[in-house]
Amino acid sequence: MIRVPDRRRAVARLALLGLAIVAAFASVTLLGVSPTDARHWVAEAGALGPLLFVLVAAVLGLALFPGQLIATAAGALFGALTGIPIVLLAALIAAGVALLVARKIGAEALLSLLSPRARRYQHWLADHGFSAVLASRLAPGVPSGIVNYLAGVTGIRTRAVLAAVALGALPKTIAYVALGGALADPFSARGLIAVGLYAAAAAGGLLVVRRLIRTRPGSRRSSLLPSAA
Repeated sequence: MIRVPDRRRAVARLALLGLAIVAAFASVTLLGVSPTDARHWVAEAGALGPLLFVLVAAVLGLALFPGQLIATAAGALFGALTGIPIVLLAALIAAGVALLVARKIGAEALLSLLSPRARRYQHWLADHGFSAVLASRLAPGVPSGIVNYLAGVTGIRTRAVLAAVALGALPKTIAYVALGGALADPFSARGLIAVGLYAAAAAGGLLVVRRLIRTRPGSRRSSLLPSAA
């Protein structure tokens, strides 16, 4: 049984992580960063514009800034061919940093507070981390920034998270970047392809979720699977 001082310490660490995330989000919101600002900064940076955009986008990702706005801005600024790798690189940096920060501050704290039953689900989530993160990246409306932090506190492996982010973010990144490059004519071929990719990503996310649910603790299929070593 966990002692009261240890429980309080664990709660305090999780609260610290939560406050840090809220503070970062509030700072970006109060600063009022917009795609127009990004366009101005990139223009002033010249040849270093893409690198500056990657760094700014990664920081904004840590502060839970909507990724679709970042990708759309990249499409408008750089076009599809350059914008797609820029956005993916920024997403990977943001995911990696968020994961490591959350793991360092909150992973042990959360584990110490979980009941035996909750730990079963935590271990299941860690073992199926790639599928869980992939589903969240493909599914519409799921905030990727929060998923990055949750992956850190739940113990999902770094390699699994980065692989899932790279694969899962690709369809919607292409869609948003292409849409950003086609804002002048959203019903053009490029705009319609963007919408189609987004819909395909959503359908893929639902399929991954269905498969993941079948392996959850207590399900018939999970009882037939061998235990992880």
